[in-house]
Amino acid sequence: MNDSADIKTAADRLQSALQSLEGALTPLLDKVSRLEVQAKEVETMGADRTALAAKLDESKAKEEAFSAREKEFNALADETTQELDRVISQVRNALGEA
Repeated sequence: MNDSADIKTAADRLQSALQSLEGALTPLLDKVSRLEVQAKEVETMGADRTALAAKLDESKAKEEAFSAREKEFNALADETTQELDRVISQVRNALGEA
């Protein structure tokens, strides 16, 4: 063979090898693309989860504050009821209805 034919054969073999490599890499690149999309989705879900956890914590804090205020209100209502009962009793005693 001559140099020109050897170069042509080598070039053809190189081209064939490159096509084989490209054919082998295409499914891998597709898989990497899908994995990147999934990774972004997981990252987004993680961010959403963090935001929801923060909102839940905020809601819990508000509920606890409301519960504390409700207990305080109930205690004041009980005290007021007892005081009104005492005043009504005193008025009745004063009127001689006891």
